[in-house]
Amino acid sequence: MDKKELFDSWNNLKQQLNNEKVNFQFKQRDIFFISIGKNIGFEQDGHGEDFKRPVLVYKKFNNRVFLGIPLTSKIKNDKFHFEFEYKRGTRSFAILSQLKLFDIKRANYYDGKISKIKFNDLQEKLLELIVTPLQMQGVCTKAICSQIIPQNILDVKSNVLITGSNGQLGSEIKDLIQNSKFKIQNYNFYFTNRSELDIANESEIKDFVNNKKIKIIINCAAYTAVDKAEEDSVNANLINHLAVKNLATIAKENNIKLIHISTDYVFDGKNYKPYNEDDFTNPQSVYGKTKLDGENAIKEINPKNSIIIRTSWVYSSFGNNFVKTMLRLGEQKDELGVIFDQIGTPTYAKDLAKTIFDILPKINNDVVEIYHYSSDGAISWYDFAKEIMKMTKLDCQINPIETKDYPTPAKRPHYSLLNKSKIKQEFDILIPYWKDSLKECLTMITKQY
Repeated sequence: MDKKELFDSWNNLKQQLNNEKVNFQFKQRDIFFISIGKNIGFEQDGHGEDFKRPVLVYKKFNNRVFLGIPLTSKIKNDKFHFEFEYKRGTRSFAILSQLKLFDIKRANYYDGKISKIKFNDLQEKLLELIVTPLQMQGVCTKAICSQIIPQNILDVKSNVLITGSNGQLGSEIKDLIQNSKFKIQNYNFYFTNRSELDIANESEIKDFVNNKKIKIIINCAAYTAVDKAEEDSVNANLINHLAVKNLATIAKENNIKLIHISTDYVFDGKNYKPYNEDDFTNPQSVYGKTKLDGENAIKEINPKNSIIIRTSWVYSSFGNNFVKTMLRLGEQKDELGVIFDQIGTPTYAKDLAKTIFDILPKINNDVVEIYHYSSDGAISWYDFAKEIMKMTKLDCQINPIETKDYPTPAKRPHYSLLNKSKIKQEFDILIPYWKDSLKECLTMITKQY
């Protein structure tokens, strides 16, 4: 990871905190901003600016810990320097000092000394951030860290609520956290299902969030019985729409980061090319309509740092899904008819779970963003079933049939391929090919039996 990526939260945090009164704690990758007035820090253009300035930073860089006052500097090559934008269109460079030396680098100030008026304000705020007193005035100033930052402060973790924890995605997230090979740090997790936390009950979810001091919500809860929803629209709407509205409202009120999972069923399937996030939505089922209502509720409420991830054809080694159904029927029958005129891409829930944790620290937006995620490739259900039989060496003939030959209460989109370019580019992630993910999932299923 290069310097720009390591410190990319600089300007985003400045914008986020500019008009907020926040009590800060030290956290990895945090940057702190306070108002200290004009002419406190030297600006490259020679003019003081009255805006929230970065004052104290705690970072990890190449496994070394740093704490310091970022100082403007024209040096670009030193590994402790990083670039930031302190004013729209105006970039500068800053340097961090090394914590284990207990020394915050000296700073030269534009007016030659720290004025007594400005010093008092600066001194008070720095003392709140565990730094010993500065010299009252002079061309240079030096501050010493008052103590080694206690481990319990360095280990401050964000509390994360995972709803729908017994579903495919929730189960994969739980499994990842318990798997020592996949390290997820700086988070405490609370896994809930409907019996433990009813997200449709606004007061119940508010109490939970406040009591547990939740900072992030990953909403995996959904009414996913697509056909049953046609006759049970009240409950489908309750879970897919009204409960989501509750989460969005609470997220906005408490400055909570919200990740909500949606579906390809918000589209009518009449496209001829992969759907983009901003393409026209036109759900054809109760399930699709209630999921779209949930999306619209989040967008209308617009909690900061929140995203919607649409996915498709989800399967997992947990729960019930198409892969497991094909394995069961493949052992019981000599041949099966599977639909060949519905095109999309499956999603291994484990891949989606990993992606969520990959992008989680990078989510920083003022307006709710929508992203698409599924495995790479394009197939029909028929192709999917054929590959399942091939990989598991099941002796079951898969025959192609049309959608009209297998009528269902809920109408499915004939074409729901999702364009994943946005999530790939903005978060710099790689998405596995669908056959590779299927092979991994089948291996996991085999281990369970």
